[in-house]
Amino acid sequence: MLKSGLIETDDQKVGVRVANIDGSERADNTHMIEIRRIIQLVGATYFFFMTIWVVPVACVITVLMLFPLMFFSMPMFNYLEHKLCGMVNAHWNAVAVFCGTTVTEYGTNLSSYAEEKCLLLANHLGLLDHFVLMQSLNEKGSIRSRWMWVIYNIWKYTPLGVMWTSHGNFFVNGGATKRDSVINSFRDHLKNSYYKYDFGWVIMYPEGSRFYLVKKTGRAFAEKNNLKPLDNCVYPRTGAAHAVLDVLGPADDSFTLSRCGKGAPIKYIIDATIGYRRGVVPDISDAMMGDWATVDAPDFAVHYDVIPVMKEWADEEKLKEFLYERYAIKDKLLAEFYKTGSFPGKQSKIVPNNYEMSLAQVFWGALYYAHYYYWLRPLIVYGWTSFISMF
Repeated sequence: MLKSGLIETDDQKVGVRVANIDGSERADNTHMIEIRRIIQLVGATYFFFMTIWVVPVACVITVLMLFPLMFFSMPMFNYLEHKLCGMVNAHWNAVAVFCGTTVTEYGTNLSSYAEEKCLLLANHLGLLDHFVLMQSLNEKGSIRSRWMWVIYNIWKYTPLGVMWTSHGNFFVNGGATKRDSVINSFRDHLKNSYYKYDFGWVIMYPEGSRFYLVKKTGRAFAEKNNLKPLDNCVYPRTGAAHAVLDVLGPADDSFTLSRCGKGAPIKYIIDATIGYRRGVVPDISDAMMGDWATVDAPDFAVHYDVIPVMKEWADEEKLKEFLYERYAIKDKLLAEFYKTGSFPGKQSKIVPNNYEMSLAQVFWGALYYAHYYYWLRPLIVYGWTSFISMF
């Protein structure tokens, strides 16, 4: 029976069915996107809370509890503290994998240098640079357990900063006016901590800050000093790198003793060039929510060159010449990467250790709960009742 006097043809019937199917598919796709966003938000919230609070608090309290060991067995203290550091890095890798990131390495295979004493110098594009290096170096010997990071002090007074300080990392202040005092403090830190806490690699970003923040001043510096301006990085500040080689570099050609006389010297400079697809640096908040600009945006890359340390680099002017040359090479590497999507040399994709990353979540959750139950909660209750009793 026809309604409203309209005759519905076969083609019209098909059109109605197609419209219904298309509409259903759009509704299903929208529903799936909403579910994905909810899952991503829950995961991001979990990893954010774990990273900025649970892991730092559990780690710092554990290190404080291990502190008496330093008076009886420094090697035992270092062994246990290094194990904690390795588990911290396993958690950071879990965050990176949750965000969907992958890292492809190019150039020299660093596995052969994992147990050597090295200075790694990397270009600095964004906050995700830390994840690139942490993922890349995670499975290479004891690097992740025995590295010392030189980090900008914006993080110093956060739970993360307290944790990094407890490991022996060093925080630098910005500004030319503080340069001499900061470098002198860094020298003292290297002399007092590097061998005592059995560090292996020193890692820093010698450009001073993220590229987009220093691009303009970097170009002005190049023009002022009659240097060819760089397009994809800036010429590095050499003070911190020079301090490392002046304190920890080889005392002579035998490479058996450092200049400070406390142990074996830094033997290699690792020149790390980090690249993001087409030069677009992802924002860390977008990464946590899985909001990548393009499909290949989370596919990060890093190119490594290994250069044996020269004794004469204890002279800052000679080190400066070498580093300026290396950063000119780095600029060309990045230009080629942004154009072709790959660095030169043999490549290998980092395979994450899913078992270890899962274990890290259980480990830090359980450790934090134990500290909370036996120390934090009683302390909080005592502090609150003491405060209330004052009124």
